[in-house]
Parts: sequence; C-alpha cells; structure tokens
Amino acid sequence: MVGIGWQSLTGVACLSRFLHRGVGGPAVMHEQLTHLAEVGQQPKVMIQVIPAEISAHAGLGGAVSIADREGGPTIVHLDSFTAGQTTSAPEIVARVRQMSDMLRCEALPRGASQELIMKVAKEQWTT
Repeated sequence: MVGIGWQSLTGVACLSRFLHRGVGGPAVMHEQLTHLAEVGQQPKVMIQVIPAEISAHAGLGGAVSIADREGGPTIVHLDSFTAGQTTSAPEIVARVRQMSDMLRCEALPRGASQELIMKVAKEQWTT
C-alpha cells in the first residue's frame, strides 16, 4: 500500500489481491471492504486498486507514506521487513513521489476501484 497526503488529501493504492485475502473470515472481510468503500467516497480520500493483471509495479518495494507539511519539509516513511526509514531528504522524497505517481498510473480509477471493492465484498465475502 502507498499512502500520500497530510491534511488535504489522503490517497491509498492497494493491490487487488488484498481484497481476496480472507483475514478474520467472511463477515469481517465484508465489513472491512464495505467500510473501505464508504471511506473512499469522502471528498478528501482517494482509494485506487491495482488490478491483479499488473504483476510488476512500483509498489512491490513496500509501503510508503508521504506527509506534505504546511510550512515544513515533506517527510516520507518507507516500510521494510527489518526497519522503517523516515526522511525529508529531497532526493528520496522526489523518488518516492515519482514511484507513487507511477503506481497511481497502474491503478484503476477511483470509481472503478470503488466498484471492484464492493463487487468483491458482495460476491466473495457475503455470508
């Protein structure tokens, strides 16, 4: 997952395989996906799903967060298996932004992502 934003806009790109991973059982998954779709309808939230057909993409390196702070430097956080890295180094921030832009280009548009999330919730996780 890639998260961007601070207070103005929150964007999340997630892999479609996460929609099918049954964590907590069908009832929990249905509730979680329905909630995700509802949150994604808020004007300041953008959720985009990367289709399963996209096998290689910028998000394979792990989750990142970008925090654009008013009056301060942009900070990025990179997750990894052993330790996360938080930095405001301009070259790393620029690279993370570029990778995030590439990832959003691979993802479904906002509306299609919402439809896919609700379709999976209904068809796979309705008990």
